Amino acid sequence: MSPRRSNAERTETTKAQLVGTARQLFGERGYAATTIAEVAGSAGLTTGALYHHWPGKEALLVDVVHDIHRELAVRIRSAGAARDVEAGGDVEDEPVGALLRSGLEFLGFCADPAVARLLLLDAPAVLGYERWRRIDEQWWLSSTIRLVERALSARGGPGLDASDRDAAGCRRLALVLLGALTCLGHEVAMTGAATVGDAGRTYEVLLRSLLC
Repeated sequence: MSPRRSNAERTETTKAQLVGTARQLFGERGYAATTIAEVAGSAGLTTGALYHHWPGKEALLVDVVHDIHRELAVRIRSAGAARDVEAGGDVEDEPVGALLRSGLEFLGFCADPAVARLLLLDAPAVLGYERWRRIDEQWWLSSTIRLVERALSARGGPGLDASDRDAAGCRRLALVLLGALTCLGHEVAMTGAATVGDAGRTYEVLLRSLLC
C-alpha cells in the first residue's frame, strides 16, 4: 500500500497539472484567447482551485514561462550527459562547445510553434520586456557568464582587450550571446524549423569570433 501524499505534495501536483494545462492551451490558442475558466475546466478543476494558487492569469503565465525554461534546462543537461557517454566517461565540458550545444537546443526549441508563441511573443507582450528579460536571465545569465569566463581563460579571445575580460566584460559578452539567441529564435519562430540549421551556424560564427 502506497503512503498517503502530504498536503504539500498534493498542492504541487495540482499546480503542475494547472501549469501543464495552461501551457498547452496558451500555446494552442494564445494567451489572450484563453480564459481562466477554460484552463481550470480542462484540468478538471474549479476556477476557485486555480485562484487558490495564482491571483490571476498573468501570474499563471509567469509559471508557464518558468516551466518552458525548466524543460529547456533538462534538455541541455541531457545533451551534455549524452556527450559524456559518447566521450567514454564524465569529462569536463569545453566551454565554447557547451555554449554552442545549449544555443542549438534553444533554437530547436523555438521551432515548436507553441513554445515560440509563448516564450517569444505572448510572454514579453503580457509581462513587459523587463520582467520577461529578468526571467530569462534568472535561468541563463549566470551559467553563460561562467562559460564565457572559462572560454576566455582557456583561449584568450584575441580581439578583446582587458576591459572585456573582467567580470563586467564577461557579463556583457554573455548578454550579447543571449540577445543573439533571442533574435535568432525569433527568426526560427517566424520562418519554421527548416531554418534551425542556418540560425545555428550563424550563432556558431558569432560565438567563435568572440571567444576563440
